[in-house]
Amino acid sequence: MRVNSIFILLLLQFCLNVYSQTKVSNFHILRNGSKVGTLRFAQTSAGTIDSLELESNVQIKLITTFNAHGRETAIFDSGILLKSSIFRRLNGKEKANKKHEAKNSQYIISKGKDSKVLKNYPISYNMLSLYAREPEQIDKVYSDNFESFISIQKMSDHKYKIILPDGDYNNYTYKDGKLQQVEIHQSLYSAVFVRAN
Repeated sequence: MRVNSIFILLLLQFCLNVYSQTKVSNFHILRNGSKVGTLRFAQTSAGTIDSLELESNVQIKLITTFNAHGRETAIFDSGILLKSSIFRRLNGKEKANKKHEAKNSQYIISKGKDSKVLKNYPISYNMLSLYAREPEQIDKVYSDNFESFISIQKMSDHKYKIILPDGDYNNYTYKDGKLQQVEIHQSLYSAVFVRAN
């Protein structure tokens, strides 16, 4: 019986690999015209499941050197967010580590040993989704970091602005439905993500 279960699991994994499709987008992170890091975004689709993953590495030299690493993931089933995670580290120190998970038509948000319930179910478009597809008919995006929905402002054809709750803002530019550039405007610095492939 156990051998049959293992065989079925292996067969299922093989089928998912055969029928899954992964699209990868790479971006250069620029500050004042100089490359300071890289960003990789991957979207894998298999049946009704869409998995999104973003990983970034940045090194900026100001008075001292800042090394930042970030990783975000999101899994959607039939367009509904099942789970997501955010992890950020600056100079080796953890700055963010948060997870969302759908349970009983609500989301459980976990930060270390702490957890709370979010009633904003269902979430169908979050900040990672901006890397996967243009928000043409979408007016709000969910921020896992701020745990709230944020308005998407259309600035012109294929260009959108998102003002974050802390006053920072990002601009997103698309071509043929693909994200080409992200302009990050924060109180302490600004940067541009430019598509490399």
